[in-house]
Amino acid sequence: MANIKAFKGYVFNQDKIDDLGKVMSSPYNFISPDEQKNLYELHENNTIRLSTYMNFNTDTTDDNPYTRAAGFVKDLIKKDILVQDKEPTIYLYEQELLFNKITFKNTGFVALLELDDAEKTVVPCESVSETDKSDRYKLMSHVKANFNMINCMYIESEKYLSRLIDEVRESSPDISFTIPDGTKERIWRITDPAKISFIADSLKPHTVYITDGQNRYEMALRYRNNCRKNNPNHTGKESYNYIMTLLTNTYDDGMVHTPFHRLVKFSKPFNESFFIAACQDNFKVEKIIVDTDTSEFIDTIKKQIATTRHENKIALYCGGEYFYRLILKDSSYLKSCFPEKSDAYLSLDVTVLNKLILEDILNITKDDYDDRITYTKSVTEGVRRVRNKEFGCLLAINPVKAEQIREVALSGDKMPSHSICVFPKPATGVIINVF
Repeated sequence: MANIKAFKGYVFNQDKIDDLGKVMSSPYNFISPDEQKNLYELHENNTIRLSTYMNFNTDTTDDNPYTRAAGFVKDLIKKDILVQDKEPTIYLYEQELLFNKITFKNTGFVALLELDDAEKTVVPCESVSETDKSDRYKLMSHVKANFNMINCMYIESEKYLSRLIDEVRESSPDISFTIPDGTKERIWRITDPAKISFIADSLKPHTVYITDGQNRYEMALRYRNNCRKNNPNHTGKESYNYIMTLLTNTYDDGMVHTPFHRLVKFSKPFNESFFIAACQDNFKVEKIIVDTDTSEFIDTIKKQIATTRHENKIALYCGGEYFYRLILKDSSYLKSCFPEKSDAYLSLDVTVLNKLILEDILNITKDDYDDRITYTKSVTEGVRRVRNKEFGCLLAINPVKAEQIREVALSGDKMPSHSICVFPKPATGVIINVF
């Protein structure tokens, strides 16, 4: 059973902050150095100081990014810039944005989710890097707060909580603002004990799947275990047994799953002819010429690899006015490489990409993967950076489908790192849970 509960969150004081959008930032792992600098300058209380902090050559054990982040939170609370809600609350959180010329409204419940290291009720979807784990653990240990909620999805085709969501949204939001990237943010407080019980009871039978925030979840488990070891009066009800979570129904229309495309660096000039010849062992290769403007070129790439069937299509772009479409011919070789993996795991574009292209053809191993591969959510950005000679090629893939996430998780496998990007992501600091 997935156990959730209401909590008294901290929010920015609207009497002291005229424009809440100026103190919010995007999630830490999606901020470029230039965006980091701009957010630091946007407002002295911007939450960039919590999640994507500055490092200095003068940093010491007593004065470093983690101690400064902890001091930042304490200072905001002391000055009443951050104020705690007076009643236990489940928050209805809605994000509205324009994506690919379509308006999406992603809506979910923000609550505390009980940690589950048995992976029976809270199931991770992706593998994660040890570097990110270490950084997030240090930050959590110093700040003792959740300021970036994790994303979890539950799967309920009947949408039985939708009526409650619609009822709550009939009133004006308690908090409303627009963050710098243009996403409109709205929050309603649900404090009625009967409604809170209904939400908790409705979600209890479900398994929830972590679609974003696996690093933070694993570090929350580690933090809880350390607290439990050092607390002789541990009961399991302490705040460190929970993590702030956005729970969204995967059947809601507002959630967008975007892929992470791969940009590849080469130490030597990229040999396109050799690459294409090597791909033909496992892929049907089609060269598609698009003599048109950039926007139509990008649209063509997306359309040519889009699929509703169980097949793998990958686009290769290495410059010029054309790209290659790679269609996997047979998955039997892949199965022989990973006999212990489920069919759901083998069906992922990123599995096909990592093994059959990056490893087998380009000789990119786990040891140099992070040095040679850069991720991007945007095909447009990928094409631009290849044309600017920053990278040798772009490999574009399709987004992971909701049913694939569920099937991989239920099989006991974890998707490779950077398989899925849930969009939009909650703003940093929109609600803060202090332990």
